Amino acid sequence: MSKEITTDATPLIIDTEAPECGLYIILPDTDDHDKQCFKLGQALHAANRFSNYALNRHIVEFRPHPENPVPDRVVKTYQETSYKNGFIFLVMDDARLAREVDADGVVCSSIQKATEARKILSEESIIGLRCCTKSAAKSALDHSLDFITIYSEKNGDSLLDILNWWITATDNPIAVEGAFDQENCQSFVHAEATFIDSSFHIWTHPSGNVMQGVVNMMDAFERYKPA
Repeated sequence: MSKEITTDATPLIIDTEAPECGLYIILPDTDDHDKQCFKLGQALHAANRFSNYALNRHIVEFRPHPENPVPDRVVKTYQETSYKNGFIFLVMDDARLAREVDADGVVCSSIQKATEARKILSEESIIGLRCCTKSAAKSALDHSLDFITIYSEKNGDSLLDILNWWITATDNPIAVEGAFDQENCQSFVHAEATFIDSSFHIWTHPSGNVMQGVVNMMDAFERYKPA
């Protein structure tokens, strides 16, 4: 029996533009990559099926875990699933892996790693920086990086402060990391984040249905977007 997917959005004529805020999906560490890749495919399919837009912009990120290494061929299956569904696929910190699996780019933990990635990857590759302070975000601009993701750290700046600074300084994309759901993402959507980390709500949805988690987050993005 197929699971019912519910949505709060009223069906509309397809919009010719892309949504103002997109999904940022980080793949959790797992020992069952076949199952996770299948669920990822379900999630990405839902993002496309239940969208009111002709174009969508969403990101999947793979984060290597040194204590639980994943073969390149497995990462490639995630890349292929993302590509097939029109999602951007990024790798955290490992430019060699990103090149091997034809990822769209990398998100780096330091300027040094971003600089190294520039030497390894093609000119078309996306290179971003993971930041917890405005000074790190400024460094990303100073080094002409393509985007940033921001995360909360004990000694870092507030996420909203970094976000508000970034959108006044540049039109480059910004993703906000965190355990967001369809309610607590409101202030960041309203503040015009380009992407919201939807991983927590998708992978841990109470129903166990990743498709429902996707629909919940996309509904929230539409509900809270700036007027």
